[in-house]
Parts: sequence; C-alpha cells; structure tokens
Amino acid sequence: MKSLLFKAKDSKFLWYGITTVIFAGLIYFADVGDFVEAIRSIDPFYMFLAFISGMSFFLVFGYIYHSFFQQLGFNSSRMNSLKLFMAGNFMNSITPLGQLGGEPFMAYVVSSNTEATYEKSLSTVMSADIINAIPFVTYASAGIVYIILFSTITEAIKTGIYAVILLNILLVTTAYLAWFKTDKVEAKIHEALDYVGDKIKYTEKVVPPLKERITETRKAFQKAGEDRRHLLKVTLVTHIAPVVQLLSLYFILVGLGLNPHFVGIYFTVVLAAIAMFSPTPGGSGTFEAAFSGLLLAFFPETITAATAVAASVLFRLTTYWPGLLLGYLALLDLKRGRKTR
Repeated sequence: MKSLLFKAKDSKFLWYGITTVIFAGLIYFADVGDFVEAIRSIDPFYMFLAFISGMSFFLVFGYIYHSFFQQLGFNSSRMNSLKLFMAGNFMNSITPLGQLGGEPFMAYVVSSNTEATYEKSLSTVMSADIINAIPFVTYASAGIVYIILFSTITEAIKTGIYAVILLNILLVTTAYLAWFKTDKVEAKIHEALDYVGDKIKYTEKVVPPLKERITETRKAFQKAGEDRRHLLKVTLVTHIAPVVQLLSLYFILVGLGLNPHFVGIYFTVVLAAIAMFSPTPGGSGTFEAAFSGLLLAFFPETITAATAVAASVLFRLTTYWPGLLLGYLALLDLKRGRKTR
C-alpha cells in the first residue's frame, strides 16, 4: 500500500498540471474580466446558505461511514469517524484516480488509525461507498424517466439511458456479491489461487496467507450486509447528500441574480457527478468544464459562459474544496493522535 501511495505522489504533479491547464482555459475562453465580475457579484447571504448546505454533504457521508464502523465493531466515536472519512477522502482526492478506485487509500487511513486490519477496513470502506453511490444511480434513473415521459429521446439520450442501466446493473451486482454471496466469491478466488499454486512453483508461502486475507475480507463483507434494516436505513439517509448539493447550486444561482428552474439544477448536479470519475485529482478541471457546459445547456438564455464558470467554481467552493482542507487537517490530527498513543 505504501508503494502505491509513493507512485501516486510521483505522478500527481502531472495531473495537477493538466487540471490547472483545463481550469485556466475555461476562465480564459469565458473572459477573465467577466468571470471575476461574476464572482464578485454573488450575494454574501446566499453564498453563506450555499456553503452551509454544500458542506453538510460531508456530514451525510461521514454518518454513513460511522454507521458501518459501528456495524462492524470499530471502536470509533462520531467525531473520529468523521475525521477518518475526511482524511480518507483527502487521500483519495489528491491521487490521479478521480473519485474512482480510491478505496484502498481510504482503507489504509482507516486501518492506520484504528485497531482494525486492512482487510476489515477495506470491506467497511467499500460497503460505505456502495451505499453512497446509490443516490447517484437513483437520481440519474429518475432523470431518465423524466426525459422519457416529457422530452424527445435523441441518440445522446439513448446513450445516457444505456449508461444508467449499466450503472444500475453494476451497482446491484456488486452489492449482491459483496454482502450476500461472498462465500461463493471466496470459493472461486480460492480455486483460482489453488490452480496458480499447482502450476507455479515457490507459491506455497504466498498462497496460504493470501487466502487467509481473502477469508477475513469475506467475513467483514458478510458482517456489513447481515442487517438488512441497517442497509435500508443508511440507503435512505445517503439520499440526502445530492439534495443538499441541489440546494447549494440553487442558492449560488439565486445569489448571482438568476431565477433558476428545478429541472436545470437537477440535471446539472446529477450529470456533472460523472465527471468526478475522470482521471484528475478529485475530477478537478474536467468537473468544472462539464458543470459549466451543463449550465449553459440548461440555461441558454440566462447564463453567460463567464457566469457558468463562476457558478461551477462557487459550487466547488461550497461542496468540495473546503473538504480537502478539512481532510488534510484531519489527517494531521490523526497522525498526532497515533504518536501520543
């Protein structure tokens, strides 16, 4: 795991450079002067409301993590669970993976600051992330239904429908296998390892410990999925997260002197979430570009390019960037805590 962190560190400067170029290009083509004027024109009161609403997003996801920590027997307070989530989210966001595949980094943070093993931490983090991914699919599916009922289905929309269906299948399959069929998954992996062990010499010292780790991971996943009521509860709670982001964008647009409609806000937030998975740190650069483009598409008569870019920056300022600072501070605090133990 440490070697993975070092590799990410070596390559992150390249991706930060790409992110900076994309972001600078956005501002340049939107007109720097108009962009700055749009930023300055935001009503402080509505900006405050947007910030409070947007930052509560982290409280929702932090609660989901704490709930799974309790479910799997972690000795962690609510505040410590929030610190672990924020620190893990920071580690995930500064790597060139977007928001995709960052669970090993977050599990490393959790296992380093609790008494849990890495395997148990990874199962917990992945379980929480499966739950936290459900709202995206739910709201995207609702958007597709709206388009089918009230809009013309173009080829692009057809592609979107297929993508959402695929996401639904992948998410449901992953959750089903992780929580309810882990014994069969474990058996298949053990069979594969035994096959490799029979074919390749000098693996007798590698395969047994690896199988033990897989067994521990399987037990943790089973524990995470054994309480159906808990899964239902956290699934309902996590659907609050996109709602507070919708509110944040609404307050930003109102603060910029606009009169936004719900459909445009809804689709901008939901569709822009896909850009979070682009291979730049935290999806930065590509997210702002996608967000600005969506605003221009849904508000063509009321929003200029400069205002769209300004809104995307303000949105990240209320829902994402402060979380990185808080995550870094949480990581430092956790490190200090380890030294005093």
